[in-house]
Amino acid sequence: MKKLHFRWGAAVVAEALFLLAGTTTAFSQATEPTQQEVNVFRAAVDATFRAWSDTSINPDLERFMGLWDSNAVKMATEKPTVYGRAAIREFRRAVLKSMIFDRFEINTEEYQLAGQFGWARGTYLIAAHPKAGGGNVPSVGTFLTIFKQQPDGAWKVYRDTMMAAPK
Repeated sequence: MKKLHFRWGAAVVAEALFLLAGTTTAFSQATEPTQQEVNVFRAAVDATFRAWSDTSINPDLERFMGLWDSNAVKMATEKPTVYGRAAIREFRRAVLKSMIFDRFEINTEEYQLAGQFGWARGTYLIAAHPKAGGGNVPSVGTFLTIFKQQPDGAWKVYRDTMMAAPK
């Protein structure tokens, strides 16, 4: 079973990195980041995930969309890949229209920085219930989020993928 889990995890990472087509030069030309750059990146990632959690529990579509790069891609378990901010907005709007999030936790286990790109990997725990009524719908799994530094120095979500844990 662990071997299967590893294969799926590797496939998700490979797909996420494949979506960075055209950015490999940025990775290969990146110099070793300074400790200050790493600290700034980690703080930005942590703030992004706090805002993501908060805008899930207390729905705020505009604040949520402010976390995303204009060319972002979102990949979710058992959902079609979503390309671009406009499509991500509609995806999120549909989720918020149908679900109420009771719990939304993100635990970052790894941060990496390479030039104008960085990524965070970890686990998530989500508990939500349908607005139309019904029981709690829990989701536990792993994520890989790639961030892109903006011209103003801010870090935005560039690629995001999540994978529910096997049941």
